Amino acid sequence: MGMKQENWRVRMGWFLGIVLVMGCAQVSSPAGGPLDEIAPQVLEMTPPNGSSDLQLESLTLRFDEYVVSRNAVSQMLISPPITGTPQFKTKGKEVHVLFESDWFEAETTYVLNFGDALVDLHESNPAEALFFAFSTGSELDTLTLNGQVVDQLSGGGVGGLRTLFFKDSTPWDSIWGGERPVAVAITDEEGFFQGSFLAAGLYKALAVDDVNRDYRWNPGESLAFSNVSVAAGERWAAPWLFAPTAPPMSPAYIASASVDSSGFMRVLAPKNEEDMEEEWSVLMDDKALDILWFRTGDSVKLWTPKPQFLESPLAVWTWTDGADSLQARLTRSRMGSALNMTPQWPAKTDVRSERTWEFGRVLRSVDPALWSLRVDTINLPLLPGDVTLSESSTGGHSVEIRIEEISGQKYQLTILPGGVTSREGASVQDTLMWKWQTWPEDHFGSFTLDVSDLPGPGWLQCSPKGKPTAELSRIRCESDTIVGWPKLHPGQYEVGFELDANNDSIWQAMDPLRQQTPEAYFYLSKALDVRSNWEMEWTWSLKREGEELEQ
Repeated sequence: MGMKQENWRVRMGWFLGIVLVMGCAQVSSPAGGPLDEIAPQVLEMTPPNGSSDLQLESLTLRFDEYVVSRNAVSQMLISPPITGTPQFKTKGKEVHVLFESDWFEAETTYVLNFGDALVDLHESNPAEALFFAFSTGSELDTLTLNGQVVDQLSGGGVGGLRTLFFKDSTPWDSIWGGERPVAVAITDEEGFFQGSFLAAGLYKALAVDDVNRDYRWNPGESLAFSNVSVAAGERWAAPWLFAPTAPPMSPAYIASASVDSSGFMRVLAPKNEEDMEEEWSVLMDDKALDILWFRTGDSVKLWTPKPQFLESPLAVWTWTDGADSLQARLTRSRMGSALNMTPQWPAKTDVRSERTWEFGRVLRSVDPALWSLRVDTINLPLLPGDVTLSESSTGGHSVEIRIEEISGQKYQLTILPGGVTSREGASVQDTLMWKWQTWPEDHFGSFTLDVSDLPGPGWLQCSPKGKPTAELSRIRCESDTIVGWPKLHPGQYEVGFELDANNDSIWQAMDPLRQQTPEAYFYLSKALDVRSNWEMEWTWSLKREGEELEQ
């Protein structure tokens, strides 16, 4: 019995050893290693690319590696369009595309662009710039169209963009709406593109950073295009400027509206465009009321010239291409006091000749005798003409004081009780006080720029980094010149030049829906570092090597 048990253990040990060896000998993919970043390459097309007198029913593509199809129907672009939908069948390294011969018109050149439809098996690298061209007649259209896309800021070529070609008869509105192109090309690393297999005639085109790969421009996608149509066989003489476009606008609407017993209404209505032109009105029992209004940020305040009780009025907001309305909610309490405001400037500020206080309610009157201004330790009298209600509306909501300030001084404004009265008759009950200080002269630095090789008239810009809309930034220049910014706060500044190529006194940004191409922008790659009480001088040539801008 012992011998049999021992033999069983030996046999079991041999069995387990064989299992382990077989397990170790199994073939598996090696772990780690570099990723395959090489796109699959076509070794052969059947029928051959460029065939003529072809009644296409099937196309076979043989690759150098295993491939699969991905969103093939939506990714394949056939120009001109056909009536049917091709079928894709992939097997190993071959792809078969099936058609019906009656989908194609006679005596016509067709181009099949595959987009990102075919990818390798493991890493999903798409076959790049893959197309098949053929003619159903004896002649294959072979004309080309060439051009270049350069970055609006750097002037360097922009690669990897889809260039979409359209017949000149295609309206721009249809193109922006998603019309399918008749041909597609990809820009190379230097921004050059070539549309191929085009029939004779005029064409328009655009180059888009086609983020969602749908063969069209979508708001927010960067873009380049030309308003000039060019005949097949030629090229666009001027480089296209590639620039970002505005993202889709969020819808404008009235978020909330409330009114108190005096008829003072507060509305929350964010604008979707900074320069949007707007109008406001109030309806009671379908009758328009005489109102005044002003906006501060997203908040709009409306009121009737005379205090009155309004129960559930309708606030109506209209702008250039839209409108919205909302019934105001009645609140039984008054909306805040007449002086729920703070100054609109920091504690340390530039010198000004006037300052404005905006109040949360409409004001009836101010009493300058109850306003006083102290400069350091000296009290200055404020005359009736120095303290005034704003002239923007009857019974305005802001007060202006006029005084010539001096650098490096401390100021204190005091309003005694009764110094301001609201439209409803409420007046200041407590003494109000604001303090501020002006910067001394040695706080600022200065910058002088000697600029040459201007490509045309335009504006020099020197603005705080990240704040290109600063008021001091833009200076008009017609030719090579020397300009200066004598009072700059310490910090980093960006220097640029906006080219006014068409000399219309407006620097054009990209606006596709208006067929508006951008104008060039030149910039200094190095930020300017301004320090207090420093004088800086720079020279700058705007000539870009090897580039001639044509507009």
